[in-house]
Amino acid sequence: MAGAAEGAGAEAVERAHGLYRGGRHREALELYSAALAAARGPAQRIALHSNRAACYLKLHDFHKAAQECTSVLELDTEHAGALMLRAQTLVTLKDYQSALFDVNRLVEINPSSEVYRNLQARLKTQLVYVLSK
Repeated sequence: MAGAAEGAGAEAVERAHGLYRGGRHREALELYSAALAAARGPAQRIALHSNRAACYLKLHDFHKAAQECTSVLELDTEHAGALMLRAQTLVTLKDYQSALFDVNRLVEINPSSEVYRNLQARLKTQLVYVLSK
């Protein structure tokens, strides 16, 4: 019986992926949410929270997108994708200090990344500018 339920869950996630690709983000979000309620194990929950974050981003609900990234990070503190997405979302919300915190964490995880270092420098500059106003 569990195998059938897992198969149905996988089918729902695949349908959600199709809806997302088709631009039907709210419907995809509903399916991802239902799958999350039945998710087993951290890997599934991480993937579903990440998918929900992407949906919220497309729906321009940046606060909820950031919350979903936080849910991923509660399960995996070094999830680079969630850190980067949350940082980008926080920049959109003009929360530069929190975004810089996430980018600093990315630099700690991967100090050789030029992308992270460039983003870190840009955020520091932006923060200085905002604080000088």
